[in-house]
Amino acid sequence: MENQQRNISTWQLSSILISSMIGVGILTIPRTSTTDLHQMGWLGTITGALIAAIAIVAIVYLGKQFPGTTYIDYIPKVFGHHVGSVLSYPIILLFITFQFFNAGMAARGFGEVVITSVLQDTPLEAILITLFVMVLFLCCHEVEVVARVNELLIPFILIPVFLIPLASFMNAEWYNLMPIHIDSWKQAGKTTFNTFSVYTGYELLMFYFAFAMPGAKLGVASWTGLIYTFVAYFLTVIAGITVFGYEELQRLIWPTLELVKTTQQTGWFLERLESAFLAIWVASVFTTIGNMYYAMIFSLRLWFRKGIRFQRICALVITIPLYYFTLMPQNIVEMFTYMKKLTVYGCLPTIFIPVLLAVTQWIRVKLGSRHEKSKKGGT
Repeated sequence: MENQQRNISTWQLSSILISSMIGVGILTIPRTSTTDLHQMGWLGTITGALIAAIAIVAIVYLGKQFPGTTYIDYIPKVFGHHVGSVLSYPIILLFITFQFFNAGMAARGFGEVVITSVLQDTPLEAILITLFVMVLFLCCHEVEVVARVNELLIPFILIPVFLIPLASFMNAEWYNLMPIHIDSWKQAGKTTFNTFSVYTGYELLMFYFAFAMPGAKLGVASWTGLIYTFVAYFLTVIAGITVFGYEELQRLIWPTLELVKTTQQTGWFLERLESAFLAIWVASVFTTIGNMYYAMIFSLRLWFRKGIRFQRICALVITIPLYYFTLMPQNIVEMFTYMKKLTVYGCLPTIFIPVLLAVTQWIRVKLGSRHEKSKKGGT
């Protein structure tokens, strides 16, 4: 890590965070958030963002405590040399496997959307191979290239993500948001858990913070990314509920795509607006999967203390099992089942581990400062 350049700016960190968090979930969140909470589904986007915010606070704290180092380097320091060297192996493995499974399911979701909406006669395998080839190309370069790609594509991702929900409000029936009432707090908790899953991707900051240039504002980058993502999800859910109503949303596989079609009827100049939206959405999914896969491959490179050649070979080799894992669900229903299981699995690397590391480091710092004070007092 010492010979790696730290040249990612604050805005590039924000771009990486937004691109990592906004992916396949943007197309399904109006349905998943209203399954249990019905017309109050928009509340899930708020509570889900609050959980993500807690973990981000922990990750930012760790990033400031250990500048220029990834989670692979600072886990042994947090827990102490002997205990940390033992604990680091399962934690690193947990992080890497989660990125593997998450990238696989994101790729499968991407493939399902494309073959059901645009390229209906194209085999799923052809879509996935094309996507993985692009991701592989990204993994053949240093991290600066990843940052620049995210920075380049972020305007194309942000504009439609905000524009489509706002344009949909022209067809809104605002009484669909009524009544403002929660029938069951258990359902609210379940919705929070399901909605939180669309915010995953922020855990990648435990890796990308290490490459931030000296003076980069980690907190500003993180909160900018989270707020942008939250507003995008919140507006999309509100638009879905007001345009369709929560009952109709449960019948739609990709409700945000249907929102795009309703926007088209308002007299926009494009004949098939959903095709234009999907073309831009491809960039969002590419950066999401690319950021996950790159963090996973580079983590292996750092773990084994190897160079760029090892990274390229590793990226190529691991793509093969990733491809077959992506094809494991037999249909779209199985795919959503896999995603639910992944949400449960992901709680450890995305919430529990960052918070545990931050709390442990905070205690170490406090105990260390007290020890220093007692030393000075003794002298």
